[in-house]
Amino acid sequence: MLGAFSRLDAANTDARERSRLLQLLGSINYKIVKGNRVYVEVGGVVYKTLWGLYWRSVFTGVEHYLLRCQQISGSVWAGESVDIDLIDLPITRTKEGWSAQGYSLMFMLNRD
Repeated sequence: MLGAFSRLDAANTDARERSRLLQLLGSINYKIVKGNRVYVEVGGVVYKTLWGLYWRSVFTGVEHYLLRCQQISGSVWAGESVDIDLIDLPITRTKEGWSAQGYSLMFMLNRD
């Protein structure tokens, strides 16, 4: 009986964490729509977040979370190209929490 309760609690924790991430993505998108800028630092590189995305594959059932971003610091200024590249930062769940490209997500909010 106790084993079943533990499994149920673990499943609820996972659902709770996914709900928190979806709420975070919604909050990011809301701030962007309201005209505020949202920045994220991943591995020492700062990105301007353009929007947060979520989708679930109808074929595999795998859920995908990501941030569509534009790199604004780091090596982007060192290159000779003036093209603006859009970057998708996949968000994954690790033991330490939600991360992008293996780095913990650190959000920086900037109001105009």
